Amino acid sequence: MIGSSPLIPGSHAQRVQAVLALFRGEHVDEVSEQYQLSRSALYKFRKRALGAMHEALLDHRPGPRRPHNRVASDMEVQVLALCQRHPTWSSSTLHRRYSQQTPCPRTIQRIRARHGLVRAPKRVPAMRKRRTLTPAERKKVSAIITEKSYLGPQRMAWDLQNGDQITISPSALKRMKRKRREALLPPRPPLPLWRFYQRHHTHSLWHGDFMEKVTLTDIDQTAYHLALQDDYSRGYVFCDLFLNPDARTTIRAMIAAMRTWRVIPKAVVFDNGSPFKGRLLSAFCDQLGIRLIHASVHHPQTNGKLERAFRDDMRDFYRRYDEWLFDDLRKDLPAQNLALSGRRRFLRRANGLV
Repeated sequence: MIGSSPLIPGSHAQRVQAVLALFRGEHVDEVSEQYQLSRSALYKFRKRALGAMHEALLDHRPGPRRPHNRVASDMEVQVLALCQRHPTWSSSTLHRRYSQQTPCPRTIQRIRARHGLVRAPKRVPAMRKRRTLTPAERKKVSAIITEKSYLGPQRMAWDLQNGDQITISPSALKRMKRKRREALLPPRPPLPLWRFYQRHHTHSLWHGDFMEKVTLTDIDQTAYHLALQDDYSRGYVFCDLFLNPDARTTIRAMIAAMRTWRVIPKAVVFDNGSPFKGRLLSAFCDQLGIRLIHASVHHPQTNGKLERAFRDDMRDFYRRYDEWLFDDLRKDLPAQNLALSGRRRFLRRANGLV
């Protein structure tokens, strides 16, 4: 029974019974006479009971009403003081300037929103509305730009101010002239999309090419600087000078490099010169399982790593000699200067030291 329930005190049991009788549909006069309660009291108790039932049946979010990691009151007061002292600073700026005292930027944003603090703009608002040209004035400006395109923006602004009483800045005229020029001229072609590549293992790809900038002093003849470069390590696997190179010179250079390093490369890249083309070179690469790749015509960027190395060779090696003598250059080139340093760099990178 409700009257004997330990959750309801005895003084309130009568009121509970009266409210339940009203909920069962009994007449209010009968309930008032039975429980000795006035009509106004019955209506009051029923209203309170309905409100309590409604509140008890609502869905409440589980967990504490105050998060466990909420900023302490003294810290929140300090953050509010900083926000009021620097109204134009962002939350990230406040956290960066006072990183030891302030919480994270997101927490600073929540504190600002909780207290209704809005970040003030850094720029001062405009004092007057921006002036725009009327259609008639714009038509006159376009006409003078078309007729006197040879004038500069300063002189054109001066003529419009004194002749037609049109106030316009030189920078605005400069922008209008640029737009007209872009509309008349064809659009520029898109820039080429360069593709950068690098092999992930040594001897996966060799670059080969001739540098034809060495003119010998004693015999007045061009010497051809042939180099084979590893794509991964950027080091030379072969480097030598030749007077009359051909396809057999390229094959001898590849054989010398393979004997030196005791390895067969997976692929080689050459340009379309005569020493790098022919049936002899193709058959040689096919027999050894080497993929022979030729760069696109008029596209030296395919072999750009070796072209950059040639520029460094000319600056660091050849320019140091007063006279270019074939025997002296050929004697110094592979061992002391280029090939030796290239091999050292090659070995260090291949061994994982760099």
